[in-house]
Amino acid sequence: MREPLTYAIAHGAAQAALEAARAEGVRISVAVASRGGIVKVLLSDDGVGPMGIETARRKAYTAAVTGMPTSRFAQFAASPAMAAASPQQVDPLLLPAPGGLPITVDDGEVIGGVAVGGADGETDERIAAAALASIKDLLA
Repeated sequence: MREPLTYAIAHGAAQAALEAARAEGVRISVAVASRGGIVKVLLSDDGVGPMGIETARRKAYTAAVTGMPTSRFAQFAASPAMAAASPQQVDPLLLPAPGGLPITVDDGEVIGGVAVGGADGETDERIAAAALASIKDLLA
């Protein structure tokens, strides 16, 4: 098994998300979590409220521990098969909302999650993807 997600990689992804958001004129929070869902880096731009911070943190957790994009997790959680027992009943930290992506290495192993909160779901996910793309070479 690989070393856990390093601070340098986590910080690089978070900084890239902040810069991508600013380039689009939006203010966001970004969280990067380890495979176990522990937040390694949390950056919040000026003017972002507590909801943006908390959603970024919980989406990073969700992407890391489920190993799937939070938009896909949201579809899973909303499926009729889950109506009787939602995943959030098992783990209340899970957040089924777009904007979080798992961080995987070249062999497919999930080593963490990166997520954005503070904008709409589509924008959050696009900025999280930019953050992930910025660290691609560091994950090989």
